[in-house]
Amino acid sequence: MFNKIINRFRPTKVIVVDDPENKIVGDNVNPDDDEENAHQWDRPIEFLLSLISNSVGLGNVWRFPYLAAQNGGGAFLIPYFIIYFLIGAPLYFLELALGQFTSRGPGTGFVLARGWQGVGIAMIINSVLGTIYYNVLIAWSLFYFFLSFRTKLLWSKCGQFWNTDRCFEPGDQSSFFSDNGTTYNCTAEQYVNASDYACQAINTTGRVAATEEFFYRLLLNKSSSFDDFGTPGLYMTLLLLIAWIIICLCIIRGVQSSGKVAYFTAIFPYIVLLILIIFTATLKGADDGILYYIKPRVELLGDFKIWQAAAAQVFFSLSVCFGSLIAYSAANKFENNFYKQMCIVVSCDCFTGVFAGFAVFATIGFLARSLGVDVDVYAKSSGPGLAFITYPEALSKMPASPIFAIIFFAMLLALGLGTQFASTDVTITALMEFFPRYAKKRWLLVIITCIVFFLVSLPFACPGGYFLFELFQEYTANISLVFIGFFEVVAVAYIYGFDRFMNDIKMMLGKRAAEYYLFFTWCVAGPLLTLILTITNLLNSAPLRTEAGGGFEAYEFPTWSTVLGWLIFVVCVIPIPLVFIISYIQQ
Repeated sequence: MFNKIINRFRPTKVIVVDDPENKIVGDNVNPDDDEENAHQWDRPIEFLLSLISNSVGLGNVWRFPYLAAQNGGGAFLIPYFIIYFLIGAPLYFLELALGQFTSRGPGTGFVLARGWQGVGIAMIINSVLGTIYYNVLIAWSLFYFFLSFRTKLLWSKCGQFWNTDRCFEPGDQSSFFSDNGTTYNCTAEQYVNASDYACQAINTTGRVAATEEFFYRLLLNKSSSFDDFGTPGLYMTLLLLIAWIIICLCIIRGVQSSGKVAYFTAIFPYIVLLILIIFTATLKGADDGILYYIKPRVELLGDFKIWQAAAAQVFFSLSVCFGSLIAYSAANKFENNFYKQMCIVVSCDCFTGVFAGFAVFATIGFLARSLGVDVDVYAKSSGPGLAFITYPEALSKMPASPIFAIIFFAMLLALGLGTQFASTDVTITALMEFFPRYAKKRWLLVIITCIVFFLVSLPFACPGGYFLFELFQEYTANISLVFIGFFEVVAVAYIYGFDRFMNDIKMMLGKRAAEYYLFFTWCVAGPLLTLILTITNLLNSAPLRTEAGGGFEAYEFPTWSTVLGWLIFVVCVIPIPLVFIISYIQQ
């Protein structure tokens, strides 16, 4: 059995050129010319835009702001930039070079380091798990997008069936009045005749913004604990189904079809973000939020959790160690100048998250002032749903708000789908490599994969699915990525050899690009920092906890969920030692 498994990871048709360049080039898995063309980029610009669409995604607009909010605002930016250029960018270059040189996906791309093919398998597993929970974000975006086609945005007003008596509309002080020390929440009609007690008495210290209740109580129907998990809700089930249908239709023809979509998904978001940033800067309290965001609080840099969060964001944002970069670059021509493309994408990705952060923190400042709390308190109480609270709140205050809401959530969909195309393609590419007899029926593999992924993602549609989402994010997008990154850089820089790999790069680019920078980062800084981050992640792990917010009390995840989280981590990384042991035994 083990022999059959390990043979899947070995090159079947490898040309070894015995020359100083040590060139190893694997044949494409599909011998059919038409199918082979479907797995090559029509133009370099489509590859570039697909990389931008893959890396510059929801990780920048959704994830970066809330991680920055939970980790000290400006204090988060310092380790973010350090890790970005010492680990993130070099790994990005490495994966593009590896995929283009071998013309293989992550499943077989690591044949150049015997016994280390498990690194690629770990990437695939991590990508599969990430793809399943990432589509939840696209489902959330779809919900807001559909409900934006109204004259009045539902999430901006109280008085709906999902609202509680603590609901309030930030910035609309006319909906409150006091009488003998009691504060009342009123509609405009009720305010005229307040003596009939139609208004609701509320506790102003426990107020919840209308956008928060819309997200947690209508869309998620969130339960108060992981133990109260429930069954899939109708809204989320339908939204997940629609999301997977869209993805299936867009990638069914391979990189040629997703490359065409990238023209829209890569460019459109920047226009929308610029408009949103300009408007949110005019909100009352925006200056408080922006100051919190850009002010570097050096005293917080001693907290290693900030460095761990920054590393997780860099890996997630760039999509390194997911296998998608290797799969995409494998469809390039051998002489494609990926170095120039890498510089463009890394620059765009690095600053897009920082750029989007201004809109989020300006709105955080506005919400914090409306609630009468410190920016720091409100920022740290928000979790993964932060972007789906702050952005809708800002949109509801804009003139012609439904139009801007449609445009903005179309942008979120574009960002999410661009990344999801790449991560789903990792699974498809792996199936084609491991089972080449089915490579000519890519369309069938795409359909089957999307159906399976939809069914597996249904637990996220349950009331307790929010806690499962947090769990998956922590153990697949945080801990396991850095762990895989350590073994990836060791496999290429040390096992295969830095000098040999630079010669391979010279074959493709005509030069040993950025050699001194890559030597320092691949051979020194990269292995050292990823090892330190991995060890501290393992030693300092603690049960997950959500802070009080959105009308819910603070909650610490149960012990069994922590065990489940570490099981997810083990599943992600177990191929690395397993394949190494099997290869060693056979040798």
